[in-house]
Amino acid sequence: MRRLFAILFVVCCSAAMAQQPDYGSLSHSIADFDKALESRDSVALKWLLHEKTSYGHSNGWVETKREVIEDLYNGKLVYKKIAATKPDVKTSGTVASARSIADIDAVLDGKFMSFKLKVLQVWLWENDHWTLFARQSVPVAKEK
Repeated sequence: MRRLFAILFVVCCSAAMAQQPDYGSLSHSIADFDKALESRDSVALKWLLHEKTSYGHSNGWVETKREVIEDLYNGKLVYKKIAATKPDVKTSGTVASARSIADIDAVLDGKFMSFKLKVLQVWLWENDHWTLFARQSVPVAKEK
């Protein structure tokens, strides 16, 4: 009987520990996401974007996971450069927020654009990796 309880205890502890977020890997996921956007890597984006992603642009345009990937694939939106500051990360359980400032060069519908944006990302720890659940950006106000 003791042996059975010992085995159950080990199994329960292992399952609980397997679901603990790896906070150290979050910064890698954030960097990998930017790289995937720049390189138009749909495989990486499918892995990094949550099924219910809400991807908000600074002009109010909001995309789903499918739309983000399709628009990169068909060339509607092409990221030429994403240079972001080290994110300010806050965590709570399996949720993390990351705020940064990014200089972005992109081509939208054939038109080159350059932005300086404040970016907020919300990441979820699911199935042993971080996925981007929500993202919103706003233009950095120009100093007068």
